[in-house]
Amino acid sequence: MNRILFVCTGNTCRSPMAEGMLRKMLTEQGFAGVEVKSAGVAAYEGSPMSDHAATVLKSKGCTVSGQSTPLTEELIAWADLILTMTSSHKRHTIQLYPESVDKVFTLKEYVNGDDGSAALIAEMESLVTDLQLKQALSQPITEEERARLATLEKGPPNPDISDPFGGPLHRYQACADEIEACLRKLTAKWKGQ
Repeated sequence: MNRILFVCTGNTCRSPMAEGMLRKMLTEQGFAGVEVKSAGVAAYEGSPMSDHAATVLKSKGCTVSGQSTPLTEELIAWADLILTMTSSHKRHTIQLYPESVDKVFTLKEYVNGDDGSAALIAEMESLVTDLQLKQALSQPITEEERARLATLEKGPPNPDISDPFGGPLHRYQACADEIEACLRKLTAKWKGQ
């Protein structure tokens, strides 16, 4: 995995924080030849990073640089591994770029590596997609489908990194800490290979 792409919504908070923190970790831990980028599924080219996200990165000793980048076919082709901040970002990425399906994971899904949880998350994502399609087509949702979704929502761990957008600084700090914990697992996983 030499080229890592982080994906969130606007590429102004979560994915650039993940990018900045992973770059710092890679340097500190002596990983060579790994490139890191970030993008957003609904990003506008050139939007600045959120002030709170920049503040949090600076407080962690990370370099703050770059502007938002939309998710593109070129970035998908460039990346060896695509780590999204939420399961909805994952679904969106795969819907737009189906050829990426084998290299797109939520960050938590990838670092936790629990096959049982991953299977439950995949089933839940599939069911949610099916139910959204039914709603869009004005088709009824069965009680069995509702019950299965309720069961799945209770079962697997939450695959999403919470969105701090528009919130106070402490929400950005909590989000960055959540991302950082995942990134520590990520680098540990790479060291173990």
